[in-house]
Amino acid sequence: MVDEGRSYGATRPWEDRSGRAAGTILATAVAAGVIAYLLRRTREEEEPAGRVAKLARDWAGSDSMEAGRDFLVDKVLPELKPALLSALSEIEDVVDQAFRRIEKNIKKL
Repeated sequence: MVDEGRSYGATRPWEDRSGRAAGTILATAVAAGVIAYLLRRTREEEEPAGRVAKLARDWAGSDSMEAGRDFLVDKVLPELKPALLSALSEIEDVVDQAFRRIEKNIKKL
């Protein structure tokens, strides 16, 4: 039986064996996380500060948080840097290809 909904030889982005698909998904997830964080932060700034906010500020200034920040900056970020640069490069490639396609379509008009 032939599946007419599929073209042979074409792969979906998530079935691509190269790192491009994984990098694109990772970059999208990171971008969504940043956007969610910024939206949440703007909403929290509009609300009046309560007991919970004061507790969070006190906890953020504690020594254990400074140790956590030091660990993050010294250990985690250097390990994550190559992955972030790779994801950024893949995003750049995808955007360049999209602009080329758009430019080609505009010229066809």
